[in-house]
Amino acid sequence: MFSWLKKHFIPHEGNNHRPHILRDSSIRNIVVVIIFLEIFTFLLPTLARINYTGGMAAVLPAILADLTNQERQTQNLKTLAVNPILNKAAEMKATDMATHSYFAHTSPEGKTPWYWLKKAGYEYQYAGENLAINFSDSKDVTDAWMGSPSHKANIVKGNYTEVGTGIANGIYEGRETIFVAQVYANPLPKAPEVKFTKPDIKKITTVADEEKIAGVIKEEPANILGAETSDTENISIQEPTLFQKLFTSPRNTTNVILYIIFGIISVALLLYIFIKIKNYHRDLITNGLVVLAIIGAIFVANYYFSYRDMFITQSLDYSSEIE
Repeated sequence: MFSWLKKHFIPHEGNNHRPHILRDSSIRNIVVVIIFLEIFTFLLPTLARINYTGGMAAVLPAILADLTNQERQTQNLKTLAVNPILNKAAEMKATDMATHSYFAHTSPEGKTPWYWLKKAGYEYQYAGENLAINFSDSKDVTDAWMGSPSHKANIVKGNYTEVGTGIANGIYEGRETIFVAQVYANPLPKAPEVKFTKPDIKKITTVADEEKIAGVIKEEPANILGAETSDTENISIQEPTLFQKLFTSPRNTTNVILYIIFGIISVALLLYIFIKIKNYHRDLITNGLVVLAIIGAIFVANYYFSYRDMFITQSLDYSSEIE
């Protein structure tokens, strides 16, 4: 291992003072790898919008919820439980925006954010909503929210205990795009359970009395959230896999790999400059600088491509709103 590192990174007589990592053949291979990564890890997933047209669409809400909880953990806050009813409310909100081509907390028909919570059957003490549009990278959505004081306040608010995320694709301002809504809430406390004691059947003197008491015993407690029976009760929440995290954040995944390559070439250049103190081979230095320049240009281009159209509207905390 050491001999391999010495041959590729350290100038000495054994490699004619020309580290292999900086030679033309190696640099060509590295550039090919960079181009391959850029195309297949960033460009194709972004341009093809696999986040919502391919198999990744079903896991994107889970990814965003996971990223939200990562941000809360950095603030030493408890993570939010993913609630399927909140997921349904957020999905209905995102779908409504996509269907009617608007991007706001209140719809053109006057439907407010808490309308969707009520429709899903969720009663809350505290609630808030973040929205985003025109994104191609899951982590970029959370980063944009965390960069906005009002959106960040929703994500790290201590009163919230649950989260729900919904996405939908539709047309906005003449282009197909993704709408995302994330809802944060704390449910109303559960009503205390009423315990019924079984009556002494021996004291029943008539059939009518017996049927009446039996009816009381069999009565079911009311649903504390006021929700109707729905499919959301049967939804199982699955943690996103590493593969899903990587491919729903193409820009950030590409950046991590490029950072590694950038660091390797930088180390090779520094070792060459400091160890080979005379008779530099300019072609090796040029090769290294070209690779660094290509990576730098890709960083800038990818950032611009990802953020040029992304938009987040003013966040909303409607905990104290009364319908």
